[in-house]
Amino acid sequence: MSRVDAKARAFPCPQGVVSDQLIAWISAVVLVCLSASAQANGVTIDSREYKLLLRPENFAGDPGARAAEFCDGRLKPIIAAHLDRRENGESRAKKSFALHHQRRVSFKDTADCILSTTGFSYRERTLMATDAGATGNVETTLKFRSPDIFLSAASRFEGSEGAKSKFEEDISIAQGAVSRSGYSYSISRKQPAGSLATSLQSALEAFPGSLQWLESLPATQPRPEALLGTGTVFAELVYSKARVDLGSDTDGEFDLTFWYPSDAANRDRPTVVEISFGYETDSGEVDGKVALRASKLFAAMRNELSALIAPGTQSKTSRALPTNCREN
Repeated sequence: MSRVDAKARAFPCPQGVVSDQLIAWISAVVLVCLSASAQANGVTIDSREYKLLLRPENFAGDPGARAAEFCDGRLKPIIAAHLDRRENGESRAKKSFALHHQRRVSFKDTADCILSTTGFSYRERTLMATDAGATGNVETTLKFRSPDIFLSAASRFEGSEGAKSKFEEDISIAQGAVSRSGYSYSISRKQPAGSLATSLQSALEAFPGSLQWLESLPATQPRPEALLGTGTVFAELVYSKARVDLGSDTDGEFDLTFWYPSDAANRDRPTVVEISFGYETDSGEVDGKVALRASKLFAAMRNELSALIAPGTQSKTSRALPTNCREN
C-alpha cells in the first residue's frame, strides 16, 4: 500500500496566504521550520512547486517555438537578473525546454460538485499515441488539497500496490496578487481504459479510506451512487528540462504546460498555459539558501511576468471541471 504518515504532530512553520513583504522573512526561517519539524518527527513535505497561470493568447502559434522564446526571452533573463551567480560566475539558468509529455487529461465530479467543494479532485490522464511508451492504460489520480497542512496530512487514504503517493506544497497567487500555499496529498495509479469510474463510489473504492475521509469532512453528505460527469477534455503538452540551480545540489525543474481542446484540429491556440517550477525536499528538509532563492525567483517571475499572468482563479484544475463546478 502507498500512503503518507499522518499522525498528529506539531508543525510550527507559517502557512496560508502571505504578502510580498513577508516573503523574505518566511524564506529565511524555512530551514529552521523544516528542521524543527523533522526533529519532532513532524509532517514531511516531499516537494514544493511554484505555479503561475499565464494568458494563453500570448502563446498562440507553434508551441515548441513559444516555449523556446519564453525560456530564452523571459525565464533566463529573470534568473540572471534576480539570482546570484554560481561559483563559476555563470547564471543559475540551466538547459532549455524540450517536449516531454503529450497526454489527454480530464477531471470528473458529481452534479453537486461534492469532490471539488471539499478539496478533492479526480483526474484521468492518458498518453497520446505519439508519446513514447503510450499504452491503453489510464493514470487516475485522487488528490486532496487544503490550506491546512494538518488536514491534508491527515487524509490517510491509500492506493493499490504499485501506486505512487505524494505530499506536496503548492505555492501560487490569489486575487490581489498575494502568495498562498496549499498542501496536497495525492495517489496515482494505472488501470485499464475499459474500467474507468462512472460513479463516486467506483472512483473512490480504488483508493481505500478516501470515502471515509470524505464523509468525515464538515458539512458533507456524499451519495456514493452519484454519477460522475466529465469536464472539458484537454490535449496536454508539457515542455520540461529547463532548470535553475538553487544551490546545495538542488535544481528547480521548470514545466511549461499547454492545454488545448482535445478535438481541436490544430494546436495553435491554447486554452490554458501554466509555468511552474519545483524541487524535491531532503526527507522534508530544505537548505535555507535554496528556499530563499526559490522564493526570490517566484517573486521576480510574478513582477516581471505581471502583464502575462492570467486574471481570475489561478487553478488549472478548475478550468477542466464540469462547468457548474468551476471557480469564477
